[in-house]
Amino acid sequence: MLRMINVAAAAVLLAGCAAQPGDAANAAPTAAGTRPALCDTAQPARLQPFPFNKDAKLRDQTIGAGRGGGIPGYTGGIATFEDLSAAELAWLIDERFIDPYETQNAAPSAWEIFQFLCGHTGVRAAGYVVSIDRPDYRTSLEDISSPSIDVALRKDAEPFCADADETTFDGRLECFWD
Repeated sequence: MLRMINVAAAAVLLAGCAAQPGDAANAAPTAAGTRPALCDTAQPARLQPFPFNKDAKLRDQTIGAGRGGGIPGYTGGIATFEDLSAAELAWLIDERFIDPYETQNAAPSAWEIFQFLCGHTGVRAAGYVVSIDRPDYRTSLEDISSPSIDVALRKDAEPFCADADETTFDGRLECFWD
C-alpha cells in the first residue's frame, strides 16, 4: 500500500527547510518500488550522541505513525507505524529521524534492516516512534514483513531473522523482534 504524504507535510518538505539534516534536502520519500540512492552508499558514520531531527510532527505525518490509534495516536508516548518502504526508511535516515545504528532489543540495526529492504523491494518495515515529550525520543524498527515470499526471499530472510522472536515463512514473511 502506497501512503500519500499529507498536503501540510508536503508543503513543509518543499518550503525550503534547511537542507542540513540530510542529503535529501527534506525531499519526500520516493514512490514505492523505487530504489533509493542511499541503498548504494556506505553506512553513515556513527554519531554520538545522535543529533535527532526534532520535527516529530513531520516525521509522524510522513510515515503515518499513530494511524488508527486515535488523535494524536500516542499511547504512553509511543505510536506505531507499519508498511515502511526502503524509500521511506532512506528518508528517515537522511533526515536524522532514525539513528542507523539504533537497534530494538535483538533486532538488526536500522541500517541492516534498510539494506535488507533495499535488496527486497516487496519487504516493508514496522516499528514505533517515541514522542518528542520524552527524553528517549527516537524511531525504532522491530518488524519486517511481506505479503508473499519466494525461494530467494526465504533464503535471505531465514538467516536475517534468525534471532527474531516470532517468524513466519509460510506463504508470507514476518519477522518480529521483541
